[in-house]
Amino acid sequence: MSQRRAAIVLAGAMLLAAATNAQAIATPMLIAGGQLDPAFPGADVYIGKPASPAVPATPACAMAERYVGMINAGKYAEVAALYADTATFLEPMRPTLRGRAEIDAFYTSRIGAMAPKIAAVSYLGNDRECVVALALEAPIAGQPRWVLVSADHFILGADGRIASMTAFARPARN
Repeated sequence: MSQRRAAIVLAGAMLLAAATNAQAIATPMLIAGGQLDPAFPGADVYIGKPASPAVPATPACAMAERYVGMINAGKYAEVAALYADTATFLEPMRPTLRGRAEIDAFYTSRIGAMAPKIAAVSYLGNDRECVVALALEAPIAGQPRWVLVSADHFILGADGRIASMTAFARPARN
């Protein structure tokens, strides 16, 4: 095949792929929690409130579910009390919090000032560890919408309290 013909075939394939991708974006994508709104291709914005997932009957996922409920109830000091005295909280874009004093200050000051509303969209875990995917209610285009924002990994200690939590923020989809 000549180079010119190969270039034409490649260009045609690229146009077809772009058209197929544009078509896929115009259709809502189904993910954990429900469908994403195709009107917002650069963000994981749900159409409506995400559906509540089944919670595995494990201690770690029960703790993660309790955490979500307490955040939504505005019980930030009680959220901090879920952590062990020597716990760590890692959010990769911020300094690691170590110990209850730092964790308590984070929840009562920073999270308390934001008063977020979150929804769990999936849980995966066992007795000691649970990963929960979270959506956040946020104003988008002048309306409250739900956006997939993070996957939080909880690890329980022998005492049943949170020994470590890592929050993995989701990057914007492009």
